[in-house]
Amino acid sequence: MTRAELRSHFPHTRHQTYLNHAAVSPMSRPVREAIDAYVGERHGADPEAPIENFESFLPVIQDTKDRVATVLGTESSRVEFVPNTSAGLNVLARGLDWEAGDRIAVPDGAFPTNVYPFLNLEAEGGEVDFVPTTEGAYTVEDVADTLRPETRLLSVSWVHFLSGFRADLEALGTLCNERDILFCVDAIQGLGALQVDVEAAGIDFLTAGGHKWLMAAQGIGVLYCDEALQDHLRPPTGWLHGPVDWEHLDDYELTFHDDARRFRTGTLNSVGVAALHAALGLYLDAGPEWCEARVLDLSATLADELAARGLPRYGTDAPAHASGIVTVEPDAPDALFDHLKEQGITGALRNRKLRLAPTYYNDESDLAAALEAVDSFRGRRRADRTGIDA
Repeated sequence: MTRAELRSHFPHTRHQTYLNHAAVSPMSRPVREAIDAYVGERHGADPEAPIENFESFLPVIQDTKDRVATVLGTESSRVEFVPNTSAGLNVLARGLDWEAGDRIAVPDGAFPTNVYPFLNLEAEGGEVDFVPTTEGAYTVEDVADTLRPETRLLSVSWVHFLSGFRADLEALGTLCNERDILFCVDAIQGLGALQVDVEAAGIDFLTAGGHKWLMAAQGIGVLYCDEALQDHLRPPTGWLHGPVDWEHLDDYELTFHDDARRFRTGTLNSVGVAALHAALGLYLDAGPEWCEARVLDLSATLADELAARGLPRYGTDAPAHASGIVTVEPDAPDALFDHLKEQGITGALRNRKLRLAPTYYNDESDLAAALEAVDSFRGRRRADRTGIDA
């Protein structure tokens, strides 16, 4: 697939510059077609299409899990669908048997999704220790110094939502293994843009929603659970957490699947699964290695150009910790954000900072448009201060 072919799947590029993939991403043409096809079946206008398409959709469910497993570097039996990252993290937080004095370590400044499920455990005697960070960045030594003999779990964001700091998952996994601590990763700001191998990194639990860098739909996400951890988690219960005996539905035998399907409580968001299936298909066709290189190249170029204009990157600029997120602290963030929007450039305001997040279908013309808008804003600001036309 050429870059032009890839970009053609995103028709919005003809009339706007979208650099907000750390928030909600646009859906590609294949994703929309997959959703339309699924809804079309359920709509029933085609007399040959099954409205009750549960059975016919099962292969898509399995193939989607296979694609997720390929991206994560694991087996599909270790993967299950969840509505979003918060739901995935709550499977872990509510599934472990916590005892008074158990401690959870979380980097300070993390997005609330990776904090609240663990703060909520304080009612059961759990305690949260925050790893000190600087603009989202921290070292493995910072984590090691925060861990205590009572620490049972370390939960980190793979990529910090604001600074874009990318955690060294393999180093953290090694540390947790040495300390006999469970290792959890909120992967929503990396999955679909950066590469990960959950088994090589020693990750016990990972979860992510599908509407950001995966470019699927809202309301669909994934979780990965290591087999050893699975046996220590009390699954949420519904009617699909175990084998279904359709002939004796009222025999109420509480039996769980022996794989990650045990975390499925009820009817799936099938529209979301169809969207995720198509989004992963496009990502795998483009090639995860190429996608990561492209995302990092675009974000590095954007960061360098903004720095040259007096807007240094918020957070570390170390390549080892780079991601697709580029955040700056302009003097007038609201005004700059509004100006970019007027020029057809979509970014985000977070914590009084401007965040831009290109992904692999973006190209140099998108960066040029954003930088031109920044330049015109700076020129207008100078004119306003001096009373002279820029």
